[in-house]
Amino acid sequence: MGLFNWLLKNGPGSPGSTASAFVKLYEQAGYVNHKEDWEGVFFMIFMARLQAFQRMGFAGGCLLNQSDPNQIVKESQGDLPLFIFIMMKYETAAFRNSVEQHFQDVTKIIYDTVRNKKPSALMLDFPTFQLEAKFHF
Repeated sequence: MGLFNWLLKNGPGSPGSTASAFVKLYEQAGYVNHKEDWEGVFFMIFMARLQAFQRMGFAGGCLLNQSDPNQIVKESQGDLPLFIFIMMKYETAAFRNSVEQHFQDVTKIIYDTVRNKKPSALMLDFPTFQLEAKFHF
């Protein structure tokens, strides 16, 4: 793994470290059955992230306050990697401005992070996740 990919996976604020933070929030929600509980859990994560960005004054070009949490949850299709990708799109301008150039690497890192840490939260296979992420970009 080259330095650039290592930074995408492990650097502060990187897609990998952000995906890990989402997985941690997901685990803290204490779901029982992902296929039944994902909507409520994703909504709680959205609200937690929104509150964090509110405390920071919506720094970094955050658009969460201009989004519909129910729509984001619905569009995720119950797939944690897709939910993370959509949320990251709304959270920072840096992500929105750079994801197109590094789409393959970013989507692989987000998907692999969830697959390695919480495989039960995967509802889509990797190619389908990438297609859906591309649609939401």
